[in-house]
Amino acid sequence: MLVSEEHNLHQAISNRTEQEVFAIARKALTDLSSTSLEERMSAVFIKRLRDLDGPAKTSLGEALKTASEPALVRSAFDLPEKQRAAIQNALNETFSAEIHIQFETAPDLISGIELSTNGQKVAWSIADYLVSLEKGVDELLKEKDKPIAKAETKPEINAG
Repeated sequence: MLVSEEHNLHQAISNRTEQEVFAIARKALTDLSSTSLEERMSAVFIKRLRDLDGPAKTSLGEALKTASEPALVRSAFDLPEKQRAAIQNALNETFSAEIHIQFETAPDLISGIELSTNGQKVAWSIADYLVSLEKGVDELLKEKDKPIAKAETKPEINAG
């Protein structure tokens, strides 16, 4: 029963943290610029695509060019046409080909974007940061649950 309670507490903390992180990110971006969270996330994903190099770029490029179906771009939110066009252009330029893509909304991505085709995937999401935060919370909870070691007592020496 204790394990179940710990799991429920962990899930509640995780869900609440996720909501707060998104709210803070949206507010901070709005306050700092005219960029929405969704626009910025698209820009970061495009940068990740353009920064691919070596085997990762070669492997993804081959998968994109030889796919029988359009590549799938999934995002946690509906991508506006401007972001869709930017992703399409980045793919075409990065891989020097007309890449066929299909867009899909997938809320389970936790505010992220991923491109997948023929078993290859490139992704970016806030989930990566939340996993790191979750590990930190887990470590904190484990530290809290550790029994406190009793201080060793030195035997008294009788002078006599």
